[in-house]
Amino acid sequence: MAVGSLRRFVLDVNDLDVGERFWRGVTGLEVEFSAWQGQFSGLGPVESGSILLQLVPERKSPLKNRTHLDLTVTNVPRAVDEVIALGGSVVKPPGVFPDADPQLEWAVMADPFGNEFCLIRDLDPSSPGHPPEDTVGDDGALPGA
Repeated sequence: MAVGSLRRFVLDVNDLDVGERFWRGVTGLEVEFSAWQGQFSGLGPVESGSILLQLVPERKSPLKNRTHLDLTVTNVPRAVDEVIALGGSVVKPPGVFPDADPQLEWAVMADPFGNEFCLIRDLDPSSPGHPPEDTVGDDGALPGA
């Protein structure tokens, strides 16, 4: 039995608008949400092959992962234990995001070679991978952004 199912490919970008335009043009995926929490944009529905753009300040370097997988799991602590049993390790222990109004529970893991990936459980399973409706404006941007 698998630990989880493929949720999204996550790409680090230095500009969400540029990333949205580029990856929409390359993949044909529609922007589902833009600049959620000022840091994330989603292209395509949550499923294998969708993309989450993650705004980061640093440029690409040989020491920084620029892409990683997100896996949907039903129980984050159990999934962490299963990954460890398979030879993986914990990079960031389970927690919630965002802190003020948590939408998901997650942990950052690494495979035996140091490649990072996230284990994610939606706290509101009725809308997996999407920010709550009241946090984004009609244009997909955060209020005040």
